[in-house]
Amino acid sequence: MTDEKKKPARDPSQRTNAPKALGVSLGRLTRPIMKQRGVALAEIINRWSEIAGPLLVKETQPEKMVYASGAGHAATLEIAVSPAFALELQHLSPLIIEKINGYFGFRAVEKLRLKQTPIHRPESQAPAGRSSRPLTADEQAKLEDLLTGVEDRDLRQVLESLGRSLFGASR
Repeated sequence: MTDEKKKPARDPSQRTNAPKALGVSLGRLTRPIMKQRGVALAEIINRWSEIAGPLLVKETQPEKMVYASGAGHAATLEIAVSPAFALELQHLSPLIIEKINGYFGFRAVEKLRLKQTPIHRPESQAPAGRSSRPLTADEQAKLEDLLTGVEDRDLRQVLESLGRSLFGASR
């Protein structure tokens, strides 16, 4: 009879097939891809208003990045553009590529591919039912009294605007 090694009893709390947080597994799965390609598209989409500026934000929207094999980090960025603005964007392409690459500090985008389509942006809606009225003399005095200790000019303007909207809200 062969002598079998006895394995020590395993602690049930140390199971290898125990449920784990999705982030743990997701990180392990996506790390190789992220090392190769980075998270440039997500960053471009999230920071598009900072990168492109107010005019381009109204007329464009980044959609996807296509990496050619052997291109390293440089990719083709596909941008949805309103048809009326497409020609203008085509002329601005070198500047946009420069701004994107300058934002990242490396050559993340090599060229742009324009896709003409209507751009739909959700419009910000003011809360319904809130209208403002001019402040009374007492309300103005109370607001000035509340702001006496604020020395920073910018902060004072913001707080004064907030106070005017709160005091002047119709009931």
